[in-house]
Amino acid sequence: MEISEKMMRDLRRKFDVEMNKKEIEIIDHWKQEVESVYRKKYDNLAAVQIEMKRIIERMGNRISILTKMVREGS
Repeated sequence: MEISEKMMRDLRRKFDVEMNKKEIEIIDHWKQEVESVYRKKYDNLAAVQIEMKRIIERMGNRISILTKMVREGS
């Protein structure tokens, strides 16, 4: 079965829309995480740094998991 050019464009457009939706969800999640740190009242800079380090570690862990999934999928 051959896919027409129009079908390919439509599939590509749908794929791009879905990818953009997922990207919005991801960015919104991490934005909320950073906002929660921003809104908290901290006694000193070290406490803020600790919270930011936790977020960075969580992001790094997620990247590692996704990278592993991509490698296993290909």
